[in-house]
Amino acid sequence: MTQDAAIEQQQPPAGIPSFDDDLHVDAVLVDPFPTYAKLRDAGPVVWLEKYGYYACARYDEVSAVLSDWETFTSREGVGFNQFFNAITETSLQTEGDHHDEIRQVEGCPIKKGPLEELKPRLQTFAENLVDTLKGKDTLDGVADVAMAMPLEIVTDLVGVEGVTKEQLFTWGVAGFDSIGPLHAPRTQPALETMMGYMEFADENFPSNVREGGWADLLFKNGAAAGWPEDFARGVMNDYIYPSVDSTISAIGIGLLLFAQHPEQWDRLRADRSLLTSAIPEIVRLASPLQFFTRVATKDTEIAGVPIPEGSRVVVMYGSANRDERKFENPDSFDITRDPAGHLGWGRGKHACLGKPLARLEMITLFNVLADNVERFHAGKYRFQPNNIIRSLGELELSITWADEN
Repeated sequence: MTQDAAIEQQQPPAGIPSFDDDLHVDAVLVDPFPTYAKLRDAGPVVWLEKYGYYACARYDEVSAVLSDWETFTSREGVGFNQFFNAITETSLQTEGDHHDEIRQVEGCPIKKGPLEELKPRLQTFAENLVDTLKGKDTLDGVADVAMAMPLEIVTDLVGVEGVTKEQLFTWGVAGFDSIGPLHAPRTQPALETMMGYMEFADENFPSNVREGGWADLLFKNGAAAGWPEDFARGVMNDYIYPSVDSTISAIGIGLLLFAQHPEQWDRLRADRSLLTSAIPEIVRLASPLQFFTRVATKDTEIAGVPIPEGSRVVVMYGSANRDERKFENPDSFDITRDPAGHLGWGRGKHACLGKPLARLEMITLFNVLADNVERFHAGKYRFQPNNIIRSLGELELSITWADEN
């Protein structure tokens, strides 16, 4: 794995802005927004020389590509390297009736009924978590708060035996890193880590999953639908990757945003109905998944720009959600904003399947925090570079508890 075999040799048609920016260096991964603004300003479609790909950084074009799965397919993979695209099969990389069937099977545990049954458990967990945090002078908003509910609750719900929660988290991080281009330093080690995960899956799924857990239901319902076990193991990736990491990202960045904008926290504490807009506003600004790719199935165009059949197109969620053409003052955090249309959970057929669960986790946690926290105070923090997901690696917080005054 010494080069990106998937890089196109073609040159863009005349008139398309061309950039040599590398989206996968640490400086851009932790603070991508200046690069995104430059790409948006250049035009609706740009050419990324480093990759040999077209890219859409503006909202309208990203939304249009995501909404047209027949013209811009994910069937050939959504990653930046051929190895990831070849070895992985999830709902994101299938289409048509088959895709709908997969979402129906794997979505069983997160339908309205099961989520209603889960609410008391999430509420109790959040209350107990806050009780354990009280009295601490400082804490890590990532390790102590953001990671707690997804790692404890969701990994337990999935029901994989014989592996620690920490290992599942490591696999999730590696799963997103493995999506990156081969020239990025994290990609090849992540692909190797994922080979270890797949060996574990081959040896342990479905024989070593807890009866009644999500994994167990997936294999049983998949078998009823005629799926081979190997295919069900591939679909299991949807539970291993985004069900944990993306929610941790959004919670952690949400804590930072409220610490940086105490007036927004005061608004939320005074009016909990704002949770319905505060959570999507956090997700809009966080955009846990920054970008994926699609492949043109025919000669087509985006905003009048010709896109030849077979071209790979980068769809930049993180940039689209900061597009001033769509959102007024897009970099500001305003929990009263109507963020309808944000792309933090995707769009179209391949929109995030776990959105209802992630939203429920965040609403529950921030509601309990609002009962107990008067003010968050942020100290040092750092973003952890990852090829796809943008997430805090550390967030030093001190808290003024409501019952201290």
